[in-house]
Amino acid sequence: MKVLDEKCLNCGATISFNPKKNKFVCEYCRGEFTIDEIEANKKNKKANNLEKEFNYMEDMEGYHCNNCGAEIISLDNIASTTCIYCKSNAIIKNRLTGIYKPDSIITFKYKKEDAIKAFLETCKGRLLIPKGFNDSKNISEMEGLYVPFWLYDCKNDAYLKASCTRVSSWSDSRYIYTKTSYYNVERGGELIFESIPNDAATRFDDTIMNAIEPFDYKELKEFKTSYLAGFLSEKYDVLKDSAYQNAKERIEEDSKKYLQSQISGYSSVIVKNSKNEIKVNDTRYILLPVFVLNIKYNEKIYHFAMNGQTGKLVGEIPVDKKKLFLLIIVTFLLSCLLILIVFLLLGYRW
Repeated sequence: MKVLDEKCLNCGATISFNPKKNKFVCEYCRGEFTIDEIEANKKNKKANNLEKEFNYMEDMEGYHCNNCGAEIISLDNIASTTCIYCKSNAIIKNRLTGIYKPDSIITFKYKKEDAIKAFLETCKGRLLIPKGFNDSKNISEMEGLYVPFWLYDCKNDAYLKASCTRVSSWSDSRYIYTKTSYYNVERGGELIFESIPNDAATRFDDTIMNAIEPFDYKELKEFKTSYLAGFLSEKYDVLKDSAYQNAKERIEEDSKKYLQSQISGYSSVIVKNSKNEIKVNDTRYILLPVFVLNIKYNEKIYHFAMNGQTGKLVGEIPVDKKKLFLLIIVTFLLSCLLILIVFLLLGYRW
């Protein structure tokens, strides 16, 4: 196994990618470097046969930290991680080569501090949030992660048949008349779908990943391992053909909605059947930036995710049942007190 981290071109310390500056930054000498400078430095090292500095391991589940020498065990799908001892970044290169090498990447535009702030803003003002749910210990586990996705470009020859009605009415001096006319309506066409995403890692909830969309795929960059420095990342474990089944369902549903939207001027529209002939024109393997946070409460894991490009945050915040019960009691007592005051002011006596 080949493990890499990014080093400062000035002092040799570990550097990380800064989304705000779109550069790699050294915390020690304050050096800042572009991706082109990093790549040029790598080519120089290779030309001078300096790649011996990297450590190797036969065990596919572990690696040696280049900075402190610690042996770290990682999950099979982890492609980049951080040493828990010295906090150095490490990229497990053989998990990002061959069929596992991404075609493109969208880099982070937000930092971990931004994601934490967004989470705290979401929790703010929620009186029924469980005590300690949003404490610093839980929030500190927020991680920036590059999630593997498949992107599909497809063409769909779609067809839809619907039963529709038009209702009209009129009246005279004695009666109100209603007329219902029935129609069979068909719609069809060639629909083009570009960049339909589906996450390629089984351990991520598809519902959460779908909820943080959309991403702006115009900002896709050529993949370079250097972008992973300072963030976690995973390689795919869902094959493109398996992931396509989910993308196919989305295409069929969106096609149906679009064709149905083209039927207008009727009182009612009932879809009888629809057909789809989908052809995949292109498939791309990419990495997308996501901040993830998982918090355990009452034996249930609550998942939160923030789009690292747009800042969109999704997740479910639990309700403390004790606080809810107390709120109901207090509300009831205050209501009774208010009613009593009103009666007294109106002169009622018992």
